[in-house]
Amino acid sequence: MKIRHFFTAVAVAFIASTSFGYVREFDNGIPLAWVKDRTVVMQLSLGTGTRTLRDGFTSFNDSAIDALKTWNPHLAHLQFSWVKNSPVTPAEGDDEMSVMFDNKIFGSDFESGTLAVTMLAFRNGNFEETDTIFNKAVAWDSYRGALTPPVFDFHRVAIHEFGHTVGLDHPDQAKPKQNVVAIMNSQVSNLDTLAQDDINGATAIYGTGPAYNLIPDAPVLMDLSARGTTYTGNNVLIGGFIVQGSQPVKLVVRCLAFSLASYGISNALGDSVIELHDANNNLIGSNDDWFTSPSAETISSYHRDPPNSIESALLVTLNPGNYTAIVKSYSDSQQAATAGVALFEVYDLRKSASRLGNVSARGQVGTGDNILIGGLIIGGSTPKPVVVRALGPTLTQFGVTGVLADPYLELRDGNGNLVEANNDWQQSPEAAIISADGKAPSNTKESAMARTLSPGNYTALVRGVGGTTGTALVEVYDESASP
Repeated sequence: MKIRHFFTAVAVAFIASTSFGYVREFDNGIPLAWVKDRTVVMQLSLGTGTRTLRDGFTSFNDSAIDALKTWNPHLAHLQFSWVKNSPVTPAEGDDEMSVMFDNKIFGSDFESGTLAVTMLAFRNGNFEETDTIFNKAVAWDSYRGALTPPVFDFHRVAIHEFGHTVGLDHPDQAKPKQNVVAIMNSQVSNLDTLAQDDINGATAIYGTGPAYNLIPDAPVLMDLSARGTTYTGNNVLIGGFIVQGSQPVKLVVRCLAFSLASYGISNALGDSVIELHDANNNLIGSNDDWFTSPSAETISSYHRDPPNSIESALLVTLNPGNYTAIVKSYSDSQQAATAGVALFEVYDLRKSASRLGNVSARGQVGTGDNILIGGLIIGGSTPKPVVVRALGPTLTQFGVTGVLADPYLELRDGNGNLVEANNDWQQSPEAAIISADGKAPSNTKESAMARTLSPGNYTALVRGVGGTTGTALVEVYDESASP
């Protein structure tokens, strides 16, 4: 479902009144809101140049950021974040929250006198996507105080439009009409910031919700991830992990897809599905659009909510053992599966003494940026021994065809500095350690390294020697004593 909200350019000064109050967005009697505790990521595409505006901002993107910050203190169980100068191309129906100037509303004309429009998409009472389009034909600046038409204040209009994204409607167009001072009234006025009625509305929607949860730091692999291209058929991205210990663990397992476009990845997967299987290939759970899940609020409370509504996430409690996650494109009778880059992630919420002892990902290694990438975050305050491997020829033992014949492995720290690179594992200075740990690859052309790493973020990159391509497996093992 989608609705549009128009903000008109009739300049009026409202007379203060405290009768009635704020108005919410509704769909057939159901009040609309975001999943509680969600972080709503706004893709700001308001021009890349600089210009000194009347209030001192040097771009409309900066003015928009300040407008979002105006709402944030009043959203106890929701927060706005943003991507300035977003590389995402604004599009209707992409489940990204785009903010832009344009002469059209995704191909439709602006109505006469309309300054801006916010498009709202929702399902079952939950917002899915919003897009805000400012009329490019209007003369814009950013300022405070009385309006000075024909130059209109972008900042107060942005506050109003983002109020629709919060879930508020026009009080002065309600039935019965609400006679209040509010930035959310349908006509721009000399009011240049939130009024108490606007704050009351935001508080009514997001003043209560699940408590936010912190993930305790610990000397374990806190986060394990893998990025690669998932294709159709059997050539999908497959992630594996091992839970070690004697107690169940609570994890968030998720897949980021189209939101990777905000990091400049042009061929990100459009609509992802994730499946989780146990060691016997029994399906434990699957998810298509995370925000429709019964676990959505809990996932958000840990700040592990995917940025895009049609990405995938699971909240699971798992016994010690081996697990496999399959990342693929959504498809049905009307929508064919597609290929694209996706990111598979496992987060340990640290609810027990057990831990993630290993993560692996199998995917296609291409050329250029289309390689297989593994990531890990080491928590705590002490160094941790790990083994990192890149396998190719070994996969033929498991019936995999088209394998990467000669993998090349790099390990880099959180600043992108090279920690170590390896081509053939027997040439590694840690070859004896790798063998002693029982992690020696079965093929001499495969790559491995054994390092003791300080706490922090690390990335393992798998390429083909000489630009070769094929299916490969990247693995990270925690070599410290198992709990």
